[in-house]
Amino acid sequence: MKRPEEAERKDDPKYCKYHRLVGHAIQDCFVFKDKVMQLARQGKISLEEDSAAANVIMIKSGYFDSNKSSCNVVHGDDIEDTLLEKEDSSNTDDCMSTITFTDEDLLLGSKPHNHPLFVAGYVREQKVNRILIDGGSAVNILPLRILKELGIPIDELSNSRLMIQGFNQGGQRVVGIIRMQLTMEAMVSTALFHVIDVNTSYNMLLGRPWLHENTIVPSTWHQCFKYCCNGIVKKVLDDSKPFTEAESHFADAKYYIEGAKKEKEVFSSEEPKLCGNQSTRKNDSSTIKVELSKDLILPLTQINLKQPSKPPLKGFVPSTQEEKKDMRH
Repeated sequence: MKRPEEAERKDDPKYCKYHRLVGHAIQDCFVFKDKVMQLARQGKISLEEDSAAANVIMIKSGYFDSNKSSCNVVHGDDIEDTLLEKEDSSNTDDCMSTITFTDEDLLLGSKPHNHPLFVAGYVREQKVNRILIDGGSAVNILPLRILKELGIPIDELSNSRLMIQGFNQGGQRVVGIIRMQLTMEAMVSTALFHVIDVNTSYNMLLGRPWLHENTIVPSTWHQCFKYCCNGIVKKVLDDSKPFTEAESHFADAKYYIEGAKKEKEVFSSEEPKLCGNQSTRKNDSSTIKVELSKDLILPLTQINLKQPSKPPLKGFVPSTQEEKKDMRH
């Protein structure tokens, strides 16, 4: 119930224009915030400011003198402020070089493709392949199954109230968060992962927080990413075989497994070409084999097909002259 005596005290810093009462400012009014978020979800109003959108990670980046940056997680009325310590400031040093991609960086040629960018790396001295580089993700994601495969207990996770949208047509609550060190070729970095219990086609997902924190520029077209280290541009190539035959049921596996099968088919259909005398020797040896086989199977022998006009009498012995006549004939 509104109080008439307080309706005219609009100049009071604790006057709420929504309730028309003195007690709290309108920017601290939770009921007003709920109404605004409800209208935004219904599409009746649009919020242009990032701070008013739900389930959005806001990373304040840039050239700071301090070694800390603020990360605000917005979820409905709850605002979670977390200070992220930068363990290695060498990755965010000023890079005066220009990061460019040329045709020499193309790993799949100039033909159009739809390959995602997977890389491989090491976490706690264990190799992890199929790390998806996704500049469209606002968080870094680690499936719970990979956490268990790495032997990391759940006790090491920090609590998080974040709800990630985009899984199973709905929200997926985060099990916890953990910061881990990654090694990719010569690059050593850290990433804050949000652990979720979802069956994903990737083993890890590195989103915009990790990309921006380490000044990384990825290119799915060139199948690599580049970054600056001490003013020098370096490159990390993709994982050329991220899937095995047992993992061929994943949607992205067709880009790698089917291509490998086609290469095997083409290789097996090609006959080995022999150079110079080798082809001649091959033909000679085959000819010799044929000739030998003919000699063995069909030997040439003389057969006398002439039959005597009369069968000899039993006990008759021909004379010498008759034997000579028979030989002449």
